[in-house]
Amino acid sequence: MALIDISIKKDIDHSDRQNLKMNNISSAGLELANVLVTSPPLHQSWAAVQKQKLNTAPDPNTQTALYVTETKHSNTTIISFLTSPVMLQDPQAMISSLTLRDKNFPLFEFLCSKNAPIFSVNELAIEFFALNHNDLNLDLLRTKLVERSKSNSLVLVTGQSFGGAVATLFTLWLLESLDLSKVKRPLCIAFGSPLIGDKQFGQCVLQFPLWSSCFLNVASIDDPVLQFFQTASQASGYKPFGTFLLCSSSGGSCFEDPDAILQLLVETSSRCAQNPGLNSGIQLFDYGKILNDLKTKALSRDVFELVEEDRVPLKAGIKTQLAAILGVLSSQQQQPNIEFESLMKKMVTHERKLAMQKTKVYSSYLKLNEMEKYMAYMEWYKMSSEDMGIGYYDRYRNKRYASDIMAEEYKRTLSRYWHDTVTEAANKPRQEGAAMPPPFLFAGTNYRKMIEPLCIAEYYKEGGKDYIEERPGHFVLLEQWYNEEEENKKKEREEKENPQLRSASKPNSKAKNEAPNLNDDSCFWAHVEEALIWCNEQASNPDAKPMTEYELYVLNMLENFAVTVDIFLKNSSFMHWWNKYKVIVGSNYSSAFTEVMKRKTYRKYADGVSVRTDQ
Repeated sequence: MALIDISIKKDIDHSDRQNLKMNNISSAGLELANVLVTSPPLHQSWAAVQKQKLNTAPDPNTQTALYVTETKHSNTTIISFLTSPVMLQDPQAMISSLTLRDKNFPLFEFLCSKNAPIFSVNELAIEFFALNHNDLNLDLLRTKLVERSKSNSLVLVTGQSFGGAVATLFTLWLLESLDLSKVKRPLCIAFGSPLIGDKQFGQCVLQFPLWSSCFLNVASIDDPVLQFFQTASQASGYKPFGTFLLCSSSGGSCFEDPDAILQLLVETSSRCAQNPGLNSGIQLFDYGKILNDLKTKALSRDVFELVEEDRVPLKAGIKTQLAAILGVLSSQQQQPNIEFESLMKKMVTHERKLAMQKTKVYSSYLKLNEMEKYMAYMEWYKMSSEDMGIGYYDRYRNKRYASDIMAEEYKRTLSRYWHDTVTEAANKPRQEGAAMPPPFLFAGTNYRKMIEPLCIAEYYKEGGKDYIEERPGHFVLLEQWYNEEEENKKKEREEKENPQLRSASKPNSKAKNEAPNLNDDSCFWAHVEEALIWCNEQASNPDAKPMTEYELYVLNMLENFAVTVDIFLKNSSFMHWWNKYKVIVGSNYSSAFTEVMKRKTYRKYADGVSVRTDQ
């Protein structure tokens, strides 16, 4: 359930057009808030929290007690957390992940990555979680919820104040065990929860693209807990993550930019602190009335008549959101209000920054499309090489034409792009799905098969040996990720197939025999080059033993139609190797591979005829 998705035009690609585009972005915060306050999960979660409070008598002698309750609604499972009462005196204390590791509680170590190796979390929240982890058998609870997620059951995790903080931690821990590409993602709804972690903690969560949409934080500006957001943000460096529904009895709006959320929490905290009529001595604020009021108002909101200068969609959207949250009347909104105007300008700045960040996601796809243009040229380069009677590998290795220089430039551009893209993907933690989105993995595989042979050609042209040992890391990772994805697809197919039919099917059967456009093994030419080096070294050795391992490798590639037809071109490096090799082993030597080459049964290979045929 994605909580927010602001649409941004994909054609924002020039800086002189960006400001104009930004002014035309309308915030979806109000619309999303209306959807949420009328949705069953939000009200079901609050009902579960209230029921748990009524049915639980916290032990006054235990300061860090944690209670967990399970509630079911048809196809929905609700897990609610409740903590013993907490005095709102020092909620800003944080503890480092390194300290947690030293204390033998590395439960959230999976969040660490190369980009964010260390983070800090709310110390009291983690204390509630850690001290009660074994007593409440949270491991078993997580296992049960993982199984229920597989049955397409919705899992809601909720809590209020520090119960909400524990619910957030538990949901993160639950997500670590889920493959969100196959199950319904859980949703954590926290009411009046203190902030959980620092900026690094938020970055760790953001490295999992689907996770942020699993967290909804409902916060009323009249909740006493908000008094401490200002201290937490300024003194201890807390940063929000997920979607925040900021509300009051007047209205509400949703925000997802951490800086914008923090700005609003700081600005509105003073209202709660200065209002003596609020429940300042009570930790748990009553969200029930606000949620019901907002649900009633969802279909009959006030419509603000904006002055001309405020009718820019982005500015108008922000102003309307703030008016809803802060309870500004239409007449008041038209009066100059320095504090309100200052806050509005800050929010517009934050919203534009968030929009700019989102364009990067689209830009990554635009950049991928740009790289496809270079790949199209390389495909033309390959085809034109075959027309010249020489494979593109050997043509590039020799570099006798001006077009070869252009191909070299395109190869460099593609290599730089994919090196950076793979490095970025590798620095992210691998807890869900593939290492990169399918379009990128597919394009990266094509790049590897097309361009790595050219890197091999340069390597051996310059006198290199043992390319496999020196192989660039981004090629290794692209192949590894491709193999992992293929293995996952294979397992999925096997799970869906009838076991009897699967056992009766041929293990290596292919739908059709057809030579590929690119070699399945992008290192094929490296093996050819090593075989040539062997021939040069053994040319004068009468006792040289046949290259049986290499023969089997090539024969297997041919039998599986995994190598291109251009290897058999007269002037290819492969045929150059064969002409040398048959002299070294002599005419009396015979093997399955040499019989294929001597009888030239490969001549119909391009037509899908097996090289092992007797015809």
